[in-house]
Amino acid sequence: MEFLIVVGSTRENRKSIHAAEKLEELIQDKNHSSKLFDLKEKEIPFLGNRSYTDEGPVPEDIQEFSKIVEKADGIIIVTPEYNHSIPGVLKNALDYLYPEYDDKPFSYMTTSAGGFGGVRCLSHLTDITLALGGFPGPSIQISRIRDIFEDGKLRDTEVESRIDSFIEDSEEHVKKLH
Repeated sequence: MEFLIVVGSTRENRKSIHAAEKLEELIQDKNHSSKLFDLKEKEIPFLGNRSYTDEGPVPEDIQEFSKIVEKADGIIIVTPEYNHSIPGVLKNALDYLYPEYDDKPFSYMTTSAGGFGGVRCLSHLTDITLALGGFPGPSIQISRIRDIFEDGKLRDTEVESRIDSFIEDSEEHVKKLH
C-alpha cells in the first residue's frame, strides 16, 4: 500500500512535522510505502492555473503533487488547526488538483497546542475532501503537541499506540475502497 502524507503547515518551529515524520516511520514499519509531501519545502504560489485545465503552465511542484496523488492508494493530511480551520497554504495546495482526488481515500491527523487536538479543523477537511471527490476516513487528533514531542522525538507511548491504530484504520479504509 502506498500512502501520501501531506504536511499542511509551513510555519517556523511547527510541531505537526514531528507527528508527520513519526507517522511515516510507523507506516514504513508496517511494510507500506509512503511519500511525505511537505508544503514548507515546495514553491506553491497562490492558486493559478489548475492541473486539469488548459489555462496555461502549472507550477512544477503542483505537477509533482498531481503525480504523487494519482499514484497513492491513500492520502493522509497532517495539519495543525489555525483559528478553528486549516492553514490557508494547505487549502491553496489542495485546490490546484481535482480529478486526481476522484475516489481517493483520505485520512486525517490534526494537531493543536491546546486540548482539542485540531478537532474543529477536521470538519473543514471532511467538507473539502467531499467537494474534491474523495472519501473521508479515519482521523486522529493530537492535543498538546508541544508537550508530547521533545526535540522531534515522541515522548508519549500512548500517543504512539494511537497513531499505530490510526494507521490500521487507514489501511482498512483504503482496502474497502480498492
